[in-house]
This record gives sequence, structure tokens and C-alpha cells, in this order.
Amino acid sequence: MWNEYSINHLKNNKSTGVSIMIAVFIAAMFLSLITTLFYNMWLDNIHQIVKKEGDWQAKISENLSAQDLELILNLPNVKDIKTQETEAGAENLIYFHNLRSIYEDMAKMQELIGLEASAIQYHDNLLSEYFIFAPDDERPPLLLAFYVFVMCLTCFALILIIRNAFLVSMQARMQQLGILQSIGATPGQIKSFLVQEALALSLIPILLGIGSGVALCWVLYRLAGAIVSTYGAQSTAFYYHLGLFLIAFFASLLTVLCSAWLPARRLSKLSPLQAIKGDEVLIPGKEKKFRFVSRVFGIEGELARKSLYQRRKALRTATLSLTLSFLVFSMFLSFITLSSISTKYTYFERYKDTWDIMATVRNQSIGDLFDYSESLWEIADLKQVESLKVYQKATVYTLLPEDMLSEELQKLGGLSAVAGSAVALTDNKYKVHVPLVIMDDESFADYCAGIGVKLISPLQGMVTINRIWDSVNSNYRFKSYIPFIKEQDNLVLSLAQDEVGTAVVNVPVLAYTDKVPALREEYSNCTLVQVLPASTWQNLRDQVDFDVQETYINVRTTTDEDIEFVQAQLEQALSGKDYEIENRVDEELFNQKIFKGYILLIGGLCLLLAIIGLANVFANTLGFIYQRKREFARYISIGLTPRGMKKMFCVEALIIGGKPILITIPLTLLFAIFAASASYFPLGEFFAALPVIPLTVFTLIILGCVALAYYLGGRKVWRSNIIEILKNDMFV
Repeated sequence: MWNEYSINHLKNNKSTGVSIMIAVFIAAMFLSLITTLFYNMWLDNIHQIVKKEGDWQAKISENLSAQDLELILNLPNVKDIKTQETEAGAENLIYFHNLRSIYEDMAKMQELIGLEASAIQYHDNLLSEYFIFAPDDERPPLLLAFYVFVMCLTCFALILIIRNAFLVSMQARMQQLGILQSIGATPGQIKSFLVQEALALSLIPILLGIGSGVALCWVLYRLAGAIVSTYGAQSTAFYYHLGLFLIAFFASLLTVLCSAWLPARRLSKLSPLQAIKGDEVLIPGKEKKFRFVSRVFGIEGELARKSLYQRRKALRTATLSLTLSFLVFSMFLSFITLSSISTKYTYFERYKDTWDIMATVRNQSIGDLFDYSESLWEIADLKQVESLKVYQKATVYTLLPEDMLSEELQKLGGLSAVAGSAVALTDNKYKVHVPLVIMDDESFADYCAGIGVKLISPLQGMVTINRIWDSVNSNYRFKSYIPFIKEQDNLVLSLAQDEVGTAVVNVPVLAYTDKVPALREEYSNCTLVQVLPASTWQNLRDQVDFDVQETYINVRTTTDEDIEFVQAQLEQALSGKDYEIENRVDEELFNQKIFKGYILLIGGLCLLLAIIGLANVFANTLGFIYQRKREFARYISIGLTPRGMKKMFCVEALIIGGKPILITIPLTLLFAIFAASASYFPLGEFFAALPVIPLTVFTLIILGCVALAYYLGGRKVWRSNIIEILKNDMFV
């Protein structure tokens, strides 16, 4: 019986069925798009990490015997071991079948072959992408948490939207349902068949929506790939998995079930008399006056506000939907504003004035480029070149006694108070990382001249960057520095290649400064950076087996127009070598394109959600007007003029559209203030860049949609016959 009834109803009310199917289709497409998008973003992060750092999962930085390697390979979860030689010594890269037990397996391995804890290293970046963290790591899986949050928020928004489509369809046959109840149909039967009918209508739209969401995501990734490939980067691949379909399908199905169950449950609770009568039951209670509205808008304002108040439950869905849409849109604009401000403090922006062309030459030992052919150094003499610096990098260690720390650092509680767990105190000495920057002698001399250091030939020694980040009294965004060590005359630092006590060399300190060389280099906050000339470094190699594998050439041109010419000259000078060259202008354009593409992608999702919310409000408001036909007829019958009716409509539209705006603006400001404070951005800088125009335009669109709904509904009212409305309870 119920199936026959549903089929007949759908045949006779095709427009209602179509509206439901469209709403479900949009919801499924949106959920599928989000799921596929997050999956591809996740895989892209993994591929980027593997490309830069390798696909190893754990590492043992120690020479292992053949017997030890065999013992490790015999462990049931160990998949493979790859041994490679580096400048720091042998590294054993370990791969596992099941990553979930990697920490337990490495602990067993450490005990089995007697390893030191310092010899074991985990690929934390890669493992975190698979949501695997150290037992003592309390960091949550942020990407997964963010995905779950977005999916829950989206499902909630879609439930509000689809619910309205089902509610309109079910309320249109409220009288029929009342008649069915009067002849014996139970509330459970009515609720069950309404939900079954909703599922039958939604199955095909869900499947089509999922396919459309995947196709849309594929198009977006193809566009992103085309953008990045234009600038020489590797295009973004697209991936899909059966699990994505299942997630999107069940999420869509659950959304539809909730959307249909809520109005079905509400209608099933109506008594047969209430359902047959077809009137919305007003909320009983004490009469409430709205003095402010009535004083401003007169009796029409009082009537509008009273009517909306009595039907506040019916309007709650529209208010929530519109509030959510506006909130998502406004938060997205705030996020874009914060991102734009953040670009001013990025690595690229901080160091973009220190280079125009950067060449990285691989597999180069010390002296190979410092003493290279004259063609390289001839480039420095070109009028188009402002400066040319050749340098290399290495990392060594030193031991610093506590009394060697600066007074400022000791007042803060010592090195541990500033650097945290990055350093450890052993026998009243700190083991400190010492990054070395080895510059060609001419560039080193220019650097010393810039900081006011007079050099004595021959160059034997180094300049100490004597500063450390005061993390106690400043944040990472706006760092302040204090002296690292006491500035002593004739200081000699003992540098070790790896573990302290092995391969130690003593290097005199020529001078102290807090100014780093003008290179495109980011230095750790709690390291004691040393700058030394190539001649000093060459002498060190005679004492210690240091071997630097990469050499960097930093070029600054006179103008941006000279970059291409100088780059061509540099490529010619490096002909035959294994090198990679970067161009600041191209890098800047590439970063801008990536940022714009990212904004376009996320903005498109937010805009789609906003459009859906606006459409829902429009439909809800229009349906709300149609359901009040008898009320409007009574107002007209007792003398309310068309002008008064229009005024009442304007007040209602202003309240319906204005309430979400008044709710959203404070929430958006709180979000922006919290995000800016958490990122240590100046609030004044944020409010100066606040996107007022887009927010204003969207506000006007909201009010316009509500006004249009009232205009269309009002036209229906003016053209209706009052007598027939009161008699038949329906529009002619």
C-alpha cells in the first residue's frame, strides 16, 4: 500500500521530487569532492616528503656487522634494510611491513643488538602522515582531525539544507497523512514510509553526485597541475580509492537519513486533527511585545516580529543554514587575509633581498669551485652583477661549559630554558650544534668589512654569530636575540665532526657579531653559527676528514631585468657539472600561482556551500510565506493595506536576513582575533587589511535573496482571492 501511495504521489508531484533529488545530488557531490580532495592532499604531502627526505621509515646511524643485519632482517615485521655511506658515516635505512608497531620493533631491535638510543632515528615527518606518533608524543593527527571536523560541519550544513526540501514535500501532504492516521496508520508506519520514500528518491542522486564530485576534483587537480607545470614544477597527480567511494556514499546516505527522519518524526507526532486542519501550531505562552520594532516600524513591525517569534522553530533551520553559510564565507575571507599577511613573514619574503640567482652544484668537494676556472669569477665583474658569493655548509658540534654562556642567557635559566630539549647538559657542559658557513675568501672579507672586523692575513679563524633566540620574552614571529656566549679575546672553539671527542679540531674566533651573512639561509634558533673563509676550511680538511657534497653560488644582479642574462652566463660557466639553478623572479611567480590556486580551490568550496545555503534560505523563506496564506488573508480582510503588507514583508525580510549577519560578524571577529593572536600577527595589521567590500557584497546578497523571496511570495498574495483563501485554505 505504502509503495503504491508513494509512487502515485511522486507521479503527481514531480517538481517536489526533483527538488529533493537536486538537493541530495548537490550534497553527495560536495561530500565526494571534499573526501577526494583531502585524500589527494594527503598523498601529495607523502610524495613531497618522500621526494625530499626519502621513503625510509627508521634509521640506524651506526656501522652494523653482517651478523647484526641478519638479526634485524629476521625480525618478522622488518621488510628490508638498505645501507648507504654518507659524509657522517654509515646509515642503515629500515623498512617495515606494518608501520603501526614500528616503535615497539625498534625497541626490540635496540635491545637485540645493543644499540645506543642516539643511533636510532625515526622518519617522523613520514610517519606522522600515516598518523603514527611516538608513544610520548601528544600531538593529535591534525590532518585527520581537520578532515573529520570539515566533514561533520559539512554534513550538519547539508542536513539543514536537505531537511528543508523534505519538510516542504511532507508538509504539502499533511492533510493526507492526517487522513491516513485517522483510518488506522500508526506514527511509526508513517515515519517509516516517509524515510523509505526519501531513500528511494536519493539513491540515484547519491551515485551521480559522488561521480560528479570525483570528476570535479579531477578537473581541479588537472588545472593545478597545468599551473605548476608551467613554472617548471612537477604536476600534481590525481589518485582515487574504493574506500573514498564508500566513505562518500555512507556519509551521503547518513546525511539523507537524518534529513528525512527529522521532518518525518515531527509530522508523525501530529494528531490526526492537527494534520487534517493543516495549520502550523503556534507556540502557546505569554504574549510578548516587541517595543523597539513597533516604535520604529509601527504596527506592521509589531505584526512581523510577533509572527516570526511565534514561528521561530520553523525558521530555525533557515537561520542556522544562512548563519553557517555566512560564517564559512566570512571565516574564509579572514583566513585569506591572515594568509596574505603571513606571506610577509615567510622564508621567501625574509630572504628574497639576499639573492636573485641561486645555483646548487652537487658532488663538489672543497676547492672544486673556489678555485674553479676564471669564467665563474668573471661573472662577478659584470656590470649586471652586484655580488657573487660561493659558499658551502657543514654541521659540527662543540661543548660549552655553563660558565661560558652569556650573562643574559644565564639570567633566563641557561641554555635549557631557551632551547628546551634540543640541548642536554652533561658534566656541566652543553653539546651544541655548530653550523659552519664556508665562504670564498673575497666574500668573507666583504662580510667582515660590513660588520666592522679588520682581518689579518693569512685568514685563519672564524667569525662567531653570537646570538640566540630569546624564546622566553619573544615569539617565533617577531624574534629578539640575546648573546649566546661571553665574548672573550683569543677564544678557541673545539669542533667535533660527530660525537664529541672524535675528530676534534681547534679553531680561533676572529670576532663576534649578531649579523648573519646576506645569504639565503635559515639558521636554527639555538645553534652557534660560525662563518669562516675557504682557506681556513681547507686547512681543517687536512686534520679531519670533512667532505662537503654541495656548493652554493649566490648571485645578486643590478636589476631584475639582468637576471636572465646573468643566469645564462652562470649556466655556461657551470657547463659539465651536476647543478640546479633557481631564479628569484620565477620562484616568486610560482609561489603566487600556487597561492592563488590554493585560494581558488578552497574558495570554490566555500562559495559552493554559501550558494547552497542561500538557495536553502530562499526556498525556506518562500515556503514560509506560502504556508501563512490564511494569516495574510485575515490581515487584508480587517483592513491592512497593500502598502502596510509590503512594509510588514520588508520588516520580516530585514529580520530574517539581518539576524544571521548580526550573529556571524562577532563570531568572525572572534575567530580572526584568535587566529591572529595564535599566529602572533599584529591585530592592527589584520584590521587594516580586512576584506570589507566582499563581506559587504555578501551581506547585500543575503538580504537580496530574502527580499526576492518575499517579493515573489507577495505577488502571489496580491493576486489571490481573499474569500477563496479563507474558504478553501489554499491559493487560487
